[in-house]
Amino acid sequence: MITTAMTLSQGLQEVAQAHPSREALVCGPERLTYGELAARVGRLAGGLLRLGAQKGDRVAIVLWPGWEFVVLFFALARLGVVAVPLNPQLRRRQLARVLGDVQPVAVVAATGTGEGAEAIGAVAREAAPGCRLVALGGECQGALAFGELLAGPAVEEGSQPVGPDDLAAILYTSGTTGEPKGVMHSHRGLVAPVVASVRLRRMWLHEPSPAQLARMAGLVARYGLRLLQAAGRPQTFLTAVGGHAIAGIEVMLQALLMGDRLILMPRFHPTETLRLIEKERVTILVAAPMALSVLVRMPGLDRYDLSSLLIAGTGSAPCPPDLARQVQERLHCAIHIGYGMTEVGGGISATSVEDSPSRQAETVGRPMDGMEVRVVDEERRPLPPGRVGELAVRGASRMLGYYGAPELTREVVDAEGWYYTGDLAVMDEQGFIRIVDRKKDVIIRGGQKIYPAEVEQFLEAHPAIREAAVVGVPGPAGDERVWAFVVRKEGGELTARDVLDYCRGALEAYKVPDQVRFLAELPRSEAGKVRRRELRALAEGTSEQGRCSDAPPPAE
Repeated sequence: MITTAMTLSQGLQEVAQAHPSREALVCGPERLTYGELAARVGRLAGGLLRLGAQKGDRVAIVLWPGWEFVVLFFALARLGVVAVPLNPQLRRRQLARVLGDVQPVAVVAATGTGEGAEAIGAVAREAAPGCRLVALGGECQGALAFGELLAGPAVEEGSQPVGPDDLAAILYTSGTTGEPKGVMHSHRGLVAPVVASVRLRRMWLHEPSPAQLARMAGLVARYGLRLLQAAGRPQTFLTAVGGHAIAGIEVMLQALLMGDRLILMPRFHPTETLRLIEKERVTILVAAPMALSVLVRMPGLDRYDLSSLLIAGTGSAPCPPDLARQVQERLHCAIHIGYGMTEVGGGISATSVEDSPSRQAETVGRPMDGMEVRVVDEERRPLPPGRVGELAVRGASRMLGYYGAPELTREVVDAEGWYYTGDLAVMDEQGFIRIVDRKKDVIIRGGQKIYPAEVEQFLEAHPAIREAAVVGVPGPAGDERVWAFVVRKEGGELTARDVLDYCRGALEAYKVPDQVRFLAELPRSEAGKVRRRELRALAEGTSEQGRCSDAPPPAE
């Protein structure tokens, strides 16, 4: 059984030794048993060692979900090399910032990413001199082919001096400043949420006892045979969530370090998702709220046999109660809403199959095992149940800190180890948590985070733009729409179409505004801060007639 005293590679090796012939990973036509997966991890670790990677070095990963990502992540862990997974949609500007910050010895990139492997290699060499490029998916000038790293002898588990408190990964996120921040996690910190999930899954990790069967009787009435069929058997996970996000990392670790089967899709596609649930008898689907919204509205949904599906897990963005209820009714399964963040290794709280349908739909559950949670006031004093305040958390999965930014770490982590989330919440007497609002202005669209300051800075670099403010407004299925309010420079003749074309030329697709509105001035407080609430109200009160607008500003 996995424990926090293990490294990531030790955890995988233990499962592989116990169940070498059990299927571990399915990625398109590729199927790997645990024995085969562990063998590839060892061979790739050997290739990385021959490449010159040493303990403490950083290797950036720019890959879509697939077996290559999984094998690379565990191979780096075996060597004590730090994995730096990056969003494959990143463009040159952000890649240069991150690679310049982390100074990787190598970048492993796929040819089908946002910039392409060759362009990523050029950016890497400029930002981090001496950085090697390993390319996946086709020939690339000046690059080493990914397959070549698998060709030599393996590095055996335990041959390298790696411990659970060593740095395992740096996951890049941003705050309201829009500047990328590297969140450092140890092996112990990434393993801790897996250990915590044992409590949530205890009913089907082992054959249920008579006492558990009695408690399960009511649940069987809700979930039918799918609950009994899952009990005592390995689960089958299905997800398209990328490994650059903490949610994708934790799904991978929870499945593989607990001996389950993981099916990875490179990108979400609703028809393919339903086909795989039916064909592979998926028991746990992990998807962003937007993806679930698409699934429940799919025509012909009833034609698919989804009777194996026990849990639809979601997070990465707020899940509206109405959507949660639709998932329960249309997919006939439990909705598992997880609340977490990169700085805390993913899970802070989660709902469970044992929770009532209303608890599942309207809360983010109770704190995970081993996670301390409290709600505090503006002075960071604990508040009683039922009071709204900022959520603070403490646990073994908390980050080591922000990479190269100790002052930023001190702003959010106090001397007692409490991390302050910036989210407003209320917790009831039973420990169920409801997220009331976000103190931060981060926008979440399609499960991707958009940081207003980053887009604003980009807009204000345009020669015809004097000021810009970006806000998110509620959209369907808990998603948000991005509105950009722009003040032209005097004499400027900029149109909304010009702004959008400018954004599409350099920003990642999910950051491009849905709406552009021109104002004479941005509304500001006496202290000079932009009144974002007024901008949101203006956006929400405007009838959206198209993707962009050149309407005049409202009357003063």
